Amino acid sequence: MKKEKATWLPPTGEFLNHGWLAFGKDDIWIITNIHSYDDFGATIDTFTIEKDGKTKEIYSLDEGETFTFDIE
Repeated sequence: MKKEKATWLPPTGEFLNHGWLAFGKDDIWIITNIHSYDDFGATIDTFTIEKDGKTKEIYSLDEGETFTFDIE
């Protein structure tokens, strides 16, 4: 699994969203949806992110500490 260098920026009181993911100083994506799956102690969080009309899904297996685009 390839880890991405991403930082979760939580929402602030003035914005009604799930926050942002920053992949560096100038590459910030808005989180439009978060879906969590928890089964027998294993959690997979799926983040739907959007920027400039592009949509991607990125995953976290440790509650937002690290992220990956690939799950095998």
